[in-house]
This record gives sequence, C-alpha cells and structure tokens, in this order.
Amino acid sequence: MKNKSVFKVGDKVFDIRYGWGVISEIHEGLEFPISVHFDDDNYDFYTYDGRITNTSIPFLSFTEYKLEGFSQERPEELPKIGQIVWGRNELPSEWHIGYFFEKRGDKYLINSHPNPSLWHSEVTEITTENPYKDE
Repeated sequence: MKNKSVFKVGDKVFDIRYGWGVISEIHEGLEFPISVHFDDDNYDFYTYDGRITNTSIPFLSFTEYKLEGFSQERPEELPKIGQIVWGRNELPSEWHIGYFFEKRGDKYLINSHPNPSLWHSEVTEITTENPYKDE
C-alpha cells in the first residue's frame, strides 16, 4: 500500500531551520521517505506529512512561515495581588512598603492600603523580601 503525501519530487518547500529547498527524492516504504535539498546545501529527511520525527509538528511547508512570539526568556514572576512588597524608584531612593496590585509597562503599582481603588504609587523596582533585613 502506498503512503499518501501532498509532496512530490521537484516541489519547492520551506523549513524554518534551513529556508527554501526542493524535494529531491521520495523513497517509498522508508520511515523518513522525503529527501529535501536546501538552498544552503543542507539535506534533511521527512515523514510523508513533512515531520522531522514521528512525534514532531510538521516542518515542511509550501509557504514561508515564522515563529512569532517565540521566547525562552523566563517570564517575570510577579507577586500576588495584595501581597506585601517593598518598592522604590531609581537609586538612591529609599524602600517603602505597600501592597502589590499590578505591573504596567516597566512600572509596578503598589498601595499603602489594601483597597486598590485608593491612591497608589508607581515604582521601578520591587521585592517580596525585606531589603533591610541584614542591616
């Protein structure tokens, strides 16, 4: 029984890792039957549906694509709303204590009262640990 594939020899295809290439061969019956020769002289092999492993997402495409929003930068862990924090602005400003409410851009909103509808201050740096504990 022949495996079904949308890809054919001579098709121009795109892989985010290599860029554009051409399907050079399809070897029926192999686990990775599709052979692609890329413009940068790399070769790679794919499943019938364009995957690089049996469990990966498809990589081969007839159109160019991007990975938007991809990041391996760990997101900032913010305190819980209402948690007590110490905040300050640029050095040499003093730390003051308050309740955390949110982060807006590069500023943190803290309040000396647990009611978020009352006046709040914006600071550029916060910590959940007492910055004066070692003094």
